[in-house]
Amino acid sequence: QIRVRVIEGRQLPGNNIKPVVKVHVCGQTHRTRIKRGNNPYFDEVSSLTVYMMSTVLFFLLGASDGVCFISGHAVMRKWLLLNDPEDTNSGPKGYMKVSMFVLGTGDEPPV
Repeated sequence: QIRVRVIEGRQLPGNNIKPVVKVHVCGQTHRTRIKRGNNPYFDEVSSLTVYMMSTVLFFLLGASDGVCFISGHAVMRKWLLLNDPEDTNSGPKGYMKVSMFVLGTGDEPPV
């Protein structure tokens, strides 16, 4: 199982924006509720069941026009820099604070 907690965003660009975060994992997509403003507070958890063995999992977190790639077992309460992978010269697109982790059978989630 993969759990992604979207905590909050900061400095998202634009005026009168209504940000939403989409979490894509192994063909599954979960969305947060739509918020308002450039510094939205989400505090939403997505749990995705994935059946894979001996595979490195990649998380794709997209918000606004930004995307961030993370690999590994756990990322806890970390600020991720959002950018546009199609335009590397465009600069930062804000920040997203998230926790993400992978649980195997019998594993306890981190605190």
